[in-house]
Amino acid sequence: MPPATARYELYGLRSGNPYTCRPLNAVADDADRARLLELAGFVRLAAIKEAVETAVSGNRPVFFLINGVSKSGRTSLANHVMSLYRDAAGLGESFATHCAEPEEMTQDPYPVMCSTLLSLRNKMNEQAIAIPEVLRERFTELGRRAHTDQMNAYDLQEIAGLTGSTYTAAKGGFGIRYESVPTKKLITLATQVFASTRTVVVFTVDDYDHANTFRLTRAERERLAPRVRVVDLAALTGEQVAHLARDRWTGRPPSPFHEEGVKSAFSGRPYTVGRAMQHLELLLEFRLREYDKDDPWPTDDLHMPESWLVNRMYQRERWNGLGGIDG
Repeated sequence: MPPATARYELYGLRSGNPYTCRPLNAVADDADRARLLELAGFVRLAAIKEAVETAVSGNRPVFFLINGVSKSGRTSLANHVMSLYRDAAGLGESFATHCAEPEEMTQDPYPVMCSTLLSLRNKMNEQAIAIPEVLRERFTELGRRAHTDQMNAYDLQEIAGLTGSTYTAAKGGFGIRYESVPTKKLITLATQVFASTRTVVVFTVDDYDHANTFRLTRAERERLAPRVRVVDLAALTGEQVAHLARDRWTGRPPSPFHEEGVKSAFSGRPYTVGRAMQHLELLLEFRLREYDKDDPWPTDDLHMPESWLVNRMYQRERWNGLGGIDG
């Protein structure tokens, strides 16, 4: 009988399955930065790093918009961008983040922006950063006017600028992530509010055609280009998935996935990076559950040859319905 649980130690895996799918957070965990791979043709991490460092050296804000469907790696890349900014600015643990999650997003960008600025106030208090009286008064006014008698964008810009200079005086800084932005109005407002503030702002956008999101036209991309760097996260090719399987492997070398076999198994339809990871995670677990011996890897019975990979992927797609990019 196959074992009831996957025996990862047979592969030399000390921390479980290396293909477990979760958002990477390079801001909170330095090890997560190494897990975000430079897959050829997917994301140019070097170009992103250069754009961040150029903005920091010029004392300018940097804005990124990351566009993609669910499980395409938007959150992981957004966190990576913020960690690059933190390191380029030399901020270390003095770097604060405000992350607005999808459930906090509204079609009206004003309350979202008020929430952002008031959150930064609270983080300054938590970090024991002295808030100048003029800024504290502005925060109090903002709290009163968060729902009625709205401030205009230039008032908000002043508060953001004062917040930025207060952080700088305390040798600190901050970054902002807006998750699943539902309206272009928030992007327009945020780029205006933080136009004179040393910070990084990352928007993630759902690349779906439905009422709760928006699509960027070519003209809009051109208008955004001077202020916002747009990154599109596409589906992976079979070759990219093969590289993902190889480069994410943390057990005893070599990777047990037959590289050409992965290419064949994942070439039938498009997969986001998250969907590909889910499949790789389960394929590895299946192989271990089928194995009833005690000989550790490398051994033929723990290898995943092309025929096995193709058959298992067919079974998952046919009977389990996990799906690809639209699944």
